[in-house]
Amino acid sequence: MYQLIDQVLRFQTVPLLKEVPESTRLCEDPLGVGVFLRLEATEASCWHKLRLGDPAGVRRWAALHRYEPYWNTACCGQQAGSVPVETQFLLAELEYGRFMVLVPLIDGDFRASLQGEGETSLALVAESNDPAVVTQVVTGLFLAVGEKPFALLEQSAVSVNAWMKLGRLRDEKDLPDFMDTFGWCTWNAFYQEVSHELVRQGLESFRQGGVQPRFLILDDGWQQVEKMPSGETRLTGFGANEKFPGGLQPTVQMAKDEFGIEIFTVWHAVLGYWGGVDGTALPGYGVRPVGRSFGAGILQHVPDHNENWWGRVVGTVPPEHLGRFYQDYHRPLRQAGVDGIKVDNQACIEGVSAGYGGRVRYMRAVHEALEGSAQVHFRGNLTNCMSNAMEVLYGALNSNLTRTSTDFWPWIPASHGLHLYVNALMGAWFGEFIWPDWDMFESGHPAGAFHAAGRAVSGGPVFVSDKPGAQDFNLLRKLVLPDGRTLRADFPGRPTADCLLVDPTQEDVLYKIWSLNEDAGIVGAFNCRYSGKVEKGEPPITVRGEVRPSDLEGLGADCYVVYAHTRREMCTLSGEEGWALELPELGYELFSIVPIRDGAAPLGLVDYMNGAGAVLSKGWVTEDIFQMLVRGSGLCLVWLDRPAVQVRHEGAALDFSYVRETNLLAFDLPGDGEVVIVTAPR
Repeated sequence: MYQLIDQVLRFQTVPLLKEVPESTRLCEDPLGVGVFLRLEATEASCWHKLRLGDPAGVRRWAALHRYEPYWNTACCGQQAGSVPVETQFLLAELEYGRFMVLVPLIDGDFRASLQGEGETSLALVAESNDPAVVTQVVTGLFLAVGEKPFALLEQSAVSVNAWMKLGRLRDEKDLPDFMDTFGWCTWNAFYQEVSHELVRQGLESFRQGGVQPRFLILDDGWQQVEKMPSGETRLTGFGANEKFPGGLQPTVQMAKDEFGIEIFTVWHAVLGYWGGVDGTALPGYGVRPVGRSFGAGILQHVPDHNENWWGRVVGTVPPEHLGRFYQDYHRPLRQAGVDGIKVDNQACIEGVSAGYGGRVRYMRAVHEALEGSAQVHFRGNLTNCMSNAMEVLYGALNSNLTRTSTDFWPWIPASHGLHLYVNALMGAWFGEFIWPDWDMFESGHPAGAFHAAGRAVSGGPVFVSDKPGAQDFNLLRKLVLPDGRTLRADFPGRPTADCLLVDPTQEDVLYKIWSLNEDAGIVGAFNCRYSGKVEKGEPPITVRGEVRPSDLEGLGADCYVVYAHTRREMCTLSGEEGWALELPELGYELFSIVPIRDGAAPLGLVDYMNGAGAVLSKGWVTEDIFQMLVRGSGLCLVWLDRPAVQVRHEGAALDFSYVRETNLLAFDLPGDGEVVIVTAPR
């Protein structure tokens, strides 16, 4: 299927890479999905830039690349030479209609990335980040071709995971306990000024508004830290600082007993704090000061990173002490009632890995110790953050949640569309390995509804960072059930197939993100443009497009009921028919798309952004009895091709209406439970 002859890599008879170096060898994919490329340098080194060749027949490509150690961003292009430095994923559409995926790999102690070379070529960079760890040969790239992009990515992820043997795929790991509950994070609300009393004020504000979070993230600002003479701030103790009298236990107990918090999580940096650990204050862990030394690719994007980000020197914990360090760190947190951790700054590990076997080996030691402690003390409730390095994305053995973009930036209007763009494309590939977390947002922000719609289709946890009194409770009620649960989609949100290779922040396109519920789908349509024209009194940028049932994959029906959330309109469409719409800058619409099966299609709780996600199961019991299991309460709509004569919820009769012109059955659902609909005979 894949052959390398006369320096041309072909799939069947079609050329994929030309001018491939003669030293390159193909390694067979045992699963038969793609092929692995083995590259050889002229001599052994800790850093290599190796020519791959010239991609052939590429119409357009999309890439995910790091622009700092911690985060990926997304971009598109046509020429291979413009592929950015530090690219960790590349998807291309070929001239003959197929798609090609190119995935740089981790091989032993080396991690690879892609970058353009000249105008038309690609190169592979392989590095260990430790001068003592060298190699001459690296199996650094996986390449595969397929007709359907999502099937190609899913199958390729299985092959890549089986080859590297570093971690587990998303579906092979448990989710954190808080995934389906509404949360509040203290960061944007209070930043590092957070205290016991401010936590109380925040929770009281939610209670007064009638929408209560069930999980809480106590972010940066609670720890014992001290600024070192060399400029960085380091961890000096495992307990809470003076803003939390009596330690964390009184705050945890207050949050749980008075405000119904079920899962209380706390933030900490991967090496204790931004500048690591103070070995004098915390002796016994072999703390060694190490100067930051990131690779050439990162420094090309952020030249001052070694010198000016959180201090030049980091107090690191050697691999042999990491297990005890995390156990000692987390044990008192568990004893105080803490239920989970958010671990930040993880990609800093690669920059301080010299002397520890390099970036891959040190990160593996960190994550084995970190995840082991999280399993022991917190039932595995771990959110990875600032962790978009491949060592975490591919190497998370048990943890199954990671932030997939930089923060929600309330004061940067152009960041909001980019936020959705990056997270959705991350979900398309890295979401096969670990669940994406799209970060908190502020419900009362002018772009709050735009972000809320993104979270509704993201498949990830829903949590905000609202300041007390600044919430938009009407918006939150479209996401959060009265008991604090959320209607989370079943899969990570991904761009629809026609949006995989576009940049919606630069192109006038309707950007569509999709996910599935139980035999139903949700498509979010967004205008991700921000031009600043409104502030100048100029006409803003509008985008136009269509949403189709065929934007979803895996439902397979002849006809669908489609419901628009903000417009509160409904129509029926075949798979290829479209719903045309126009959106203003940072505008959105959400569509529930439900297949009509045997004359029925439950739209669910339509006042919620993902209303179809309320329907957990459905089907005909007899020819005239339709049964559903529904979670939540509120207005429920069901499309029926014949009138209903009775609706029962948990055995009790409900009032209902049926409009023959629209085939819509409507009733108010009082709560969770079984709904039985008796219809007129066919």
